Amino acid sequence: MDFFKKITIIGMGLIGGSLASGLKNRGYDGEITGYDVSKESLTEAKELGIIDKKAYSLKEAVEDVDLVILSTPIAVYEQILKEIGPWLKEETILTDMGSVKSCVGSLIQTHIPDSIQFIGGHPMAGSEKGGLRASSPTLYENAYYFLTPLENTTKRTIDKMEGFVSLLGAYPVIVSSEEHDKIVATISHIPHLAAVLLANMVDYNGGIHSIPFVGGGFRDTTRIASGNPKMWKDIFFYNKSQLVAGMKGLEEMLGEFRELIERNEEERILELLNKAKFIRDSIPKRVPDYLPPLYEVIIDVEDKPGALGELTRIMGDNDMNIKEIEILHAREGEQGAIRIGFASLEEQKQAADLLRGRGFFKTYLKGERV
Repeated sequence: MDFFKKITIIGMGLIGGSLASGLKNRGYDGEITGYDVSKESLTEAKELGIIDKKAYSLKEAVEDVDLVILSTPIAVYEQILKEIGPWLKEETILTDMGSVKSCVGSLIQTHIPDSIQFIGGHPMAGSEKGGLRASSPTLYENAYYFLTPLENTTKRTIDKMEGFVSLLGAYPVIVSSEEHDKIVATISHIPHLAAVLLANMVDYNGGIHSIPFVGGGFRDTTRIASGNPKMWKDIFFYNKSQLVAGMKGLEEMLGEFRELIERNEEERILELLNKAKFIRDSIPKRVPDYLPPLYEVIIDVEDKPGALGELTRIMGDNDMNIKEIEILHAREGEQGAIRIGFASLEEQKQAADLLRGRGFFKTYLKGERV
């Protein structure tokens, strides 16, 4: 990637840290400078070898570099853009990694000289954890990476950024800012809102005491509500217009469904259920998400003292890291009594083989949770 010999990443959290480590991991041999308001994160990034230089001011960070990447919360973009605007050289390309795009264009036009090329970016990947320690060099591999040019963004800039995204192992997708925000509202922001409301409905109905009885359906339907609340509050407001439009559509669909139920229109209800199943079954199984996949093993064990301890001991003796463990009191859709989850398909298969070899014959694999 000869056209970006010097790259600066502003923000050394999960997103920026994963970007820096991903570049190093995939053979980028240019110079990476990191900047963060947290000197601890900056020092750690340098010690880990994912950045080559530490910058202690935004001016120092952006002077004489080829690509500047904002990987901070959108709420601080304006402050950063005000500070870096005067120090960007004309050949520098500026991009970001925020999950909302339309609001960024106006900030760029206000604070960044017209001579500077800007192209928005948004990788469709992340994690429920935050901070540099949660970063991963493979976070963006096989992920869709939206690129949103402005009107004055040149084809040369777009081509360079497509090459940059491809180096990360991601798939570049060129769309307008408005189209991007509409897409993510439909496939990400509205579903997250629905998960939040479903989780809160337990308390709304005065049924918080029912939580111990929930099964896999409730857990999987609401899992994305575990995302960072502050981040999602910002996303909702920065993509307000598309979110509100999506909410109106959701309200209409819910109202129509309620009327069908009230009128006992079973055939129409069945049509909608079949359509939903077809759409859901058509979704690719291995699409990166901000909650990482979980590979599960369900074990049917006898209810006796020491059963759970024996399971965890077997895993520990074989240096296997259990990401989640649950006793399935609610056996909804499950074939076993204990569920353990692993971070990789290899660990899942290894665990199943170990358990079967130790006499746990009724051991079932559940595919990647998506």
